[in-house]
Amino acid sequence: MTEIILHHYDSSPFAEKARLMLGFKGLTWNSVVQPIWAPKPKLTPLTGGYRRTPVMQIGADVYVDTNLIAEELERRHPQPTLFPENGTAAGGWGGLLAFSLWAERMLFWPAVRYAMAFNADKLPPELLEDRARMNGAPRADVERMKAAAPMFKEQLHNALAVLDDALGQGTLYLFGDEPSLADFAAYHPIWFLENNGRKVGGVMAEYLNAQAWNGRVREFRHGTRIEMEPDAALAIAREATPLPPETMGEADDNAPQPGTSVTVTPEDFGKDPVAGEVTAISRRRISIRREDPALGEIAVHFPRIGYVVRPA
Repeated sequence: MTEIILHHYDSSPFAEKARLMLGFKGLTWNSVVQPIWAPKPKLTPLTGGYRRTPVMQIGADVYVDTNLIAEELERRHPQPTLFPENGTAAGGWGGLLAFSLWAERMLFWPAVRYAMAFNADKLPPELLEDRARMNGAPRADVERMKAAAPMFKEQLHNALAVLDDALGQGTLYLFGDEPSLADFAAYHPIWFLENNGRKVGGVMAEYLNAQAWNGRVREFRHGTRIEMEPDAALAIAREATPLPPETMGEADDNAPQPGTSVTVTPEDFGKDPVAGEVTAISRRRISIRREDPALGEIAVHFPRIGYVVRPA
């Protein structure tokens, strides 16, 4: 049986990033389609409350956040690489991650906010209310969202100009002539624009370097996708045992030690804490063990950047 299970939904931009990375590596994977908005009763038993998508499951090990998913795919399936030598020479793993974090904040958020504001009257109220709650607002204010569309569009053009300039240096991809993590991180906000109507996607018209690059990245496609029912994925987790804790790199002196009870919470949106016992920790990731009443022992793995770890 194919070991990789991706919990996602088709219109999710971050899930598109994960799907493209799977396609780039030529992998076969199981697709479990989760609801677009809460509740997600077939996902949260795996994650302990984390409800953002995508989530990658391998047995009883669960990996959240696409940057950590990229690292785990690289560890298990190193070729073709998401961290090519020409890219890492330009800034190392940290350089690729730094650009990815820029793209997934300074490009992603204006793109999503502009697309949603432009289409606000067409979006399901459940989606708007759910996303408002994820961002800490008591309710969705559609009229305010629509009024802010010009500002979001201006922010989007500012970010697209940076991307287009970075792609105008005579290379096929952002960090050279081979794709890297940075390309997949910058691609999915544009994919979201293009999938939300011709007028929204039309903001790309003046960015010729980005348009050509966008077509190259799109061609990696999604690999081989096999549909799986959510209950089948839960059964796999129930019957599996998490991998033994890995030896990781150094952690900060103040980091919790293995055996400590903690919560791990996204620091930007969807701030649902996940509680568990630390099994391994470094400056790049943290792994916690939790016990689910229906599934038994599950290991949930998070990146350190973008997540807050607190004593439970």
